[in-house]
Amino acid sequence: MMILENVRVLHFYPGSVSEPTDVAIEGARIVEVGRGLASKYPRADRQSPGGYVSPGLVCSHNHFYSALARGLMVAIEPSKDFAQQLKNMWWLLDRALDEGIVRASGLAGAADAAMLGVTSVVDHHASPEYIDGSLDALAEGFETVGIRGVLCYETTDRNGMEGARAGVRENERFAKKTDAVRKAGGDPTVEAAIGAHAPFTVCDETLEALASACSSTGRGLHIHVAEDKFDAVDSRYRFDKDICVRLDDAGLLGPKTILGHGLFLTPSEVELVNERDSFIAHNARSNMNNCVGYNDKIGQYRNPVLGTDGIGSDMLEEALFAFFKHKDAGGSRWMDAYLEMLQNGNRLLERYYPGKRFGRVEAGFEADLAFWDYDPPVPLESGNVAGHVAFGMGSRMVSSTMVAGRYIVKDRKPIFDAGAIAARGRSETRRLWQRMEERK
Repeated sequence: MMILENVRVLHFYPGSVSEPTDVAIEGARIVEVGRGLASKYPRADRQSPGGYVSPGLVCSHNHFYSALARGLMVAIEPSKDFAQQLKNMWWLLDRALDEGIVRASGLAGAADAAMLGVTSVVDHHASPEYIDGSLDALAEGFETVGIRGVLCYETTDRNGMEGARAGVRENERFAKKTDAVRKAGGDPTVEAAIGAHAPFTVCDETLEALASACSSTGRGLHIHVAEDKFDAVDSRYRFDKDICVRLDDAGLLGPKTILGHGLFLTPSEVELVNERDSFIAHNARSNMNNCVGYNDKIGQYRNPVLGTDGIGSDMLEEALFAFFKHKDAGGSRWMDAYLEMLQNGNRLLERYYPGKRFGRVEAGFEADLAFWDYDPPVPLESGNVAGHVAFGMGSRMVSSTMVAGRYIVKDRKPIFDAGAIAARGRSETRRLWQRMEERK
């Protein structure tokens, strides 16, 4: 057992800050929060980290396969719209991924997340020339670093129907492998969803296969929808249906469904997503970077969550960009609305991790924690948490990160071999550049 003594518990939403207190952790869970716990548990390992302790942060939509894309040294053709950007940049990159690059990307992405207080990442993976076993290679990074993950393979028809079938198989295989670990008495930190790229690259036959995979594994679909207007128009032109109606007709909208972006969904689709209790992942920085527009309906959803869509894993920065983009668009919502989206990621996790509770520093919840070295010049109180995040607090102030009661970063020092991960990433990145040039 471990006791964190004399810490202040911080919850970002609803905003709250406690007086100095103790947090008792046994195994992977918090067992008690209160004063003077050392006398109650005299054999516990007593620690005094100081500062603030919050629930770990959740990234609800990411692409670790892009972890090595920063500083890309490849001549990319100019793009006039998002469809060309996908073809000229991202589909060129994902075709260049092989086993070694996927492993290095998973390690680099997980290491970055851990240093930023992110304890769970919902990832959407693609590597068309390396499908079979790719989720195992990606999961290696999560497990080596120690963060939780919900992984899927981005099934698509764009590389032929055999590629689509391989994507479905990889999703099913990985989900069943996770179930086997749990059935054998294990407690996997990496879970599975069923992935697809976007409706405009998935035919009805593939949708049916994805629906079958969701049904047989008990998982939900993780898919991009209406990231660009083209996706919405394509669905009406080719299938005579709005995107979400098409997905719902296939049985793919439900309480474990994760829809990325959704900028061009109609009001009736928003209602349908809410009726099915599905999640919508808002990725403000990515939308700005790709010049696709702003999701002005995000506040109308029942289950909005925050993702980065591959732009790192800094979730406080993501919340901040979402807030400022909203203000720039003439909106009136306050920062706490975006911290609520960040908090909602924990409800998403609970639907994928049976029997576990996330997102509170309270008895019975998983000990997935972020420790903050934040010493503000003005009082940090329950009523002004959102203001501190908007105008002062940042993820670089994370001093330690804990997952399932185990430190993965302590006093700004990673428990994993961060130097080796970075060196491996640099080596594999040069191969990535070469392979991208070969596929142009």
